[in-house]
Amino acid sequence: MTMIVKKMLCVMSDGPLNYACCVKYTQNPLPFGVIKGFMEQKSTEVCRIDAIIFLTKNNKKVCASTKDQWVRVALARLRSKLEKLSEEGNQHLITAGL
Repeated sequence: MTMIVKKMLCVMSDGPLNYACCVKYTQNPLPFGVIKGFMEQKSTEVCRIDAIIFLTKNNKKVCASTKDQWVRVALARLRSKLEKLSEEGNQHLITAGL
C-alpha cells in the first residue's frame, strides 16, 4: 500500500519540476521572421514572473515582457495571422459541407 502511494507522489511531482520558467526578459527584440509561435507564462501559476515565451524557427525559447513595444507588435501580428488562418480554415470547412 505504501509503495503505491510513493509511486503516485513521484508521478504527481514530475509536472512542476520539469517546467522551465522564464526568470528574466530578453533585452534584444526578435525579428518577426524568426518567430514561429508563442506561449504565455503566468505568475499566478507555476512561475514567478509573467512572460511571453517566443518559439523561434531554430526551436529556441526567448522570454519577453509584454511591457516592451516590440513584443506587443509581434503578438498582434501573430494573432492576426492566426485569425486569417482560422478564417481560411472555416471557409474550407463550409464549402466542403455544401
